[in-house]
Amino acid sequence: MKNKITQNLGLIFLLFFSLSVFSQDLAINEVMASNDNVIADTDGDYEDWIEIYNYGTTPINLDGFGLSDNDTDLFQWTFPAYDIQPGEYLLIWASDKNISVLGQDFHTNFKISAGGEDVFFTDDQGNIIDIAPETELDTDVSLGRQPDGTGSWLFFYTPTPGASNIGTGLAQLMIPPTFSHNSGLYTATFNLTLSHADPNVQIVYTLDGSEPDLSNLSGTSFSYKNQYPLQPTDTPGPLLTSSYISNVYSAPITIDDRSPDPDVLTIKNPHQFDLITPLNPVRKATVIKAKAYVSGIESETVSQTYFVWSGGNPYDIPVISLQIQENYLFDYNDGIYTSGVDFDTWRIENPSNTQYWRPDWNNYWRRGSDWEYPTSVELFESITLNSVTNVNGGMRIHGNNSRALAIKNLRLYARSDYSSQNTFEHDLFNVSIPDATVANNNEFKRIMLRGNGSGGPVSYDVVFNRAMQPIYNGVARIQPAIHFINGEYWGLTAIRDRIDKHHFALNFDLDDDDIVMIDCKGVNCELDEGDNPDFDDYIDMRDYILNNNMSVQANFDQAASMLDMKSYIDHMVLEIFAANDSYERVFWKVRTPVNNEYGDGKWRVTVQDFEASLNDNINWMEHWADPLNNNNEALLGALLENTDFQHQFINRFADVMNTVLETSYFNDVVNFTFTEVSPYLVEDEARYPKTDFYESSEQTDLLDWGTNRPNAQRTQLQNYFNLNSVIDITLDVSDVQAGFVKINTIEVKEETPGVSQNPYPWVGKYFEAIPVTLEAIAMPGYEFSHWSGDVTGTDNMLTVIPSTNMQVQANFTALPVNTEEVVYFWLMDSDIPNDTPLLGLDATYSNNGLLATINYTSCLTGYPFDESHPDWRTASFERKNSPTDLNYMPEANTNIPYSEDIMKGVQIKQPFQFGGAENYLEFEMPTDNLENIKFSFAVETNGAADTILLDYWDGSAWVDAGLANATVTVPDDYEVREFDFSNISIANDNTDFKIRMRFDGVDMTVDNGDEVRLNNIALTGESTLAVKDPSNADIIKVYPNPTYNFVNIEAKQEIQNASLFDIFGKLIQNHSVNKKDLTINMENLAAGIYFLKVSSGANEETLKLIKR
Repeated sequence: MKNKITQNLGLIFLLFFSLSVFSQDLAINEVMASNDNVIADTDGDYEDWIEIYNYGTTPINLDGFGLSDNDTDLFQWTFPAYDIQPGEYLLIWASDKNISVLGQDFHTNFKISAGGEDVFFTDDQGNIIDIAPETELDTDVSLGRQPDGTGSWLFFYTPTPGASNIGTGLAQLMIPPTFSHNSGLYTATFNLTLSHADPNVQIVYTLDGSEPDLSNLSGTSFSYKNQYPLQPTDTPGPLLTSSYISNVYSAPITIDDRSPDPDVLTIKNPHQFDLITPLNPVRKATVIKAKAYVSGIESETVSQTYFVWSGGNPYDIPVISLQIQENYLFDYNDGIYTSGVDFDTWRIENPSNTQYWRPDWNNYWRRGSDWEYPTSVELFESITLNSVTNVNGGMRIHGNNSRALAIKNLRLYARSDYSSQNTFEHDLFNVSIPDATVANNNEFKRIMLRGNGSGGPVSYDVVFNRAMQPIYNGVARIQPAIHFINGEYWGLTAIRDRIDKHHFALNFDLDDDDIVMIDCKGVNCELDEGDNPDFDDYIDMRDYILNNNMSVQANFDQAASMLDMKSYIDHMVLEIFAANDSYERVFWKVRTPVNNEYGDGKWRVTVQDFEASLNDNINWMEHWADPLNNNNEALLGALLENTDFQHQFINRFADVMNTVLETSYFNDVVNFTFTEVSPYLVEDEARYPKTDFYESSEQTDLLDWGTNRPNAQRTQLQNYFNLNSVIDITLDVSDVQAGFVKINTIEVKEETPGVSQNPYPWVGKYFEAIPVTLEAIAMPGYEFSHWSGDVTGTDNMLTVIPSTNMQVQANFTALPVNTEEVVYFWLMDSDIPNDTPLLGLDATYSNNGLLATINYTSCLTGYPFDESHPDWRTASFERKNSPTDLNYMPEANTNIPYSEDIMKGVQIKQPFQFGGAENYLEFEMPTDNLENIKFSFAVETNGAADTILLDYWDGSAWVDAGLANATVTVPDDYEVREFDFSNISIANDNTDFKIRMRFDGVDMTVDNGDEVRLNNIALTGESTLAVKDPSNADIIKVYPNPTYNFVNIEAKQEIQNASLFDIFGKLIQNHSVNKKDLTINMENLAAGIYFLKVSSGANEETLKLIKR
């Protein structure tokens, strides 16, 4: 459970800034940054702490003294008038509780990062007395001085808060042993070597999943049971014995295929029912845990898993290896994967009760952190079986009735209690969460292994989650996987999002402490995350909607400020379409609004458990729209009183049935789901037989549902809302490369889930007299022109009320192409060192792969100077924290929008002239294959100069001939200045192109501390490659142009070669052909201008291509 990070204290040194000569015999004596179980405060919380020691002979009053983890705010937290006595060890909790009241424990207003940060102790005059150095710490390991107050910093594995550091201290953190082989797949036996950098350590290891323990070399036994008295007359089964053991490493360990070995875990009963064991030993891996011991101190445990299978990897899905001490699972008294003592106790107390099947009187019903056990979690990629994450975490049993299953669902926890790696870091799923603020998040605090359910076929649950997931973030992502426990094959499972406060925090960039969750199952709702007032807030939202007339728009608007209507509608659409008889959902929000997106404080809804779907004996539309439902189930009926909401609900239902719940898409999801797991069902069945588990009849039922349900659902909607008929709306575009149409919430393009690869003409089914919105969205390089067909007009967005089938086309026209591109750009950000005189600055962006740079010459001889020189930072070129968005070019910064937070600037400081010399900047900017050069920047001054003088190098001298504005004024506030070199031939295609910038004014020798500030310096240009207009190509044809992905080339003679260049002449692709046609894939290239040089027979043409 310890987090190991190697840190050699011999490399740490203390920097004492303004160290007081009056140190007052005080010191930081010990700090702890990850307190799991060492000492609790008066609230019972295990907080970080700091110990101050008075090693002098007199009391010292600490009034106004400061503690801080921020060197720019040394008085972040201040002491009251407390007298620390000689020899006193004063404990201050670094808890963020902010208590500085005499007579109470002191608590700072900050916490200490276990990852390492300085802690400053400052006297009341601002003199730093002591600094605890930035050091990464293990959980429950402190950093302390020995001897107290004056000694070196050491690591203490037995911390002594409030007392002397008398234990053994280590100069470096204990590091774990090293394995000679990585986890993963091997096809032959090998010898594994364990080693350690310290020859004095003992390496202890286990092969049974247990924790390596130097005191367990003789083994530890535990009791378990395989037979329970289900009926009142049954005889209780005997207690059986098993054990686990640790070993001292002394020689290489043979790692081979253990599959033929007798099973250890599968022969233990996971529930109260009759034990069913595999007929043959299950497939196996070798698991090994190891740790190092020295001077009674132990390292973190490290774990590895080895699959030695001569036939290779049989799995095309991920594999998970769990290592957990066996008694945590099956011990009669404390195991959580068995019925155990809890069932026998229930039977004794209820001798005539026949409800033996209930899960809630079994050990496996135990919940909460008390029944979370340490578990090593290792995930392996499909096919390769490469280990991609290996974390010491925790494990609990998950679920309600499903806990009674033999192969149970699990929750896996990553915490700092177990490791410094307190997240599982890997892209566990092949799909992203729609609308997630952190779109590419691959961190998980918790994950679920939920392969089966108890309410019906789990395949139903998987299919409905997967179908809706691309458009609704209120369902879980699901990835089937194989899991092993302690090296034994355990069966088919599925990795799922654990939708909790950490899920919302990590994926929507929110504070997990601010997340509120209300868990509703059927008519019952209860607080899941948050405080009692948060539950009251849910009740207030619910009751406002139920007790106010939603047909009054003001009332509905108020409701919409509390409940996100899109999220609510999506969850109802899924529940109704699936005909789900198990209504489990969670309302969640942030307590304190922080933005206008998912941190806006509105309630949103997630749903789970669709095993009980396909129940078409009830009209679920009527059922959920009934205003007489229980209060917690009556929201839909109340909201439907509002006409706008009613239209929104009907149209969203139609949109979803036209996309992800449309027959072909839905049935593709069904078939993929069954195909994905079918190769593994035989082995899973041999491990433990299951019912309602990916059976062929379930696949048939789901395919029938996908085929028949949409029309049946539309009929239910028609009947409930008195809608006359279903209307086909056919949408088309003038050019699929030019733009697309959005209807209601559907963007009709191939990237949209449920929309075909070649979407146009697209047909959607909607309802007569229900208004739909149409929006024409042009692609870059195009603009919307007009609508045609059954709708006309030039507004790109309009609302239509269909009365019969409709055909509508959006027409687009091409915009003039701007061939000018950013060639070089200087982004002035924090990468430029502050308060540092510069000699030059390289461009941060180059579109042609060439180096552009700024060279600075100062008017002062000897520049740059060091800090001790009187002219340090005089007549210098430096960073200046003076951002502006003027002339900022996002395309030169990976399309990141302007943000003042990331921007700085540069400055040229006075004096600008001295002793006949002057300050100037020289810009070296190669213009190979470029013409129409333009140079620009943003500039301002606080009085240092009046004008900028610009000239260029003609090969022998600096000249300004041909420049229309060689002299420009310098404004008081930022403005852009641009210099056009289009008519200066030497600026074109010139490897040695250089520009010089000088400054002029009334008196350039003065030094008032003023400066000229520059920002967002850029050079733009156009390619000089000769271009043939493709419209005139009679011998070589290229189409489509513009394109989004593929370009077709056709020629009358054989094409010998086709070369694709970017706008700066850099070769991107080259194709040797020898045929009359060729297709080039440009799908992964950035949008912009390209040039295609084609050789065909005696002809060679260069054609300009536009990639959208």
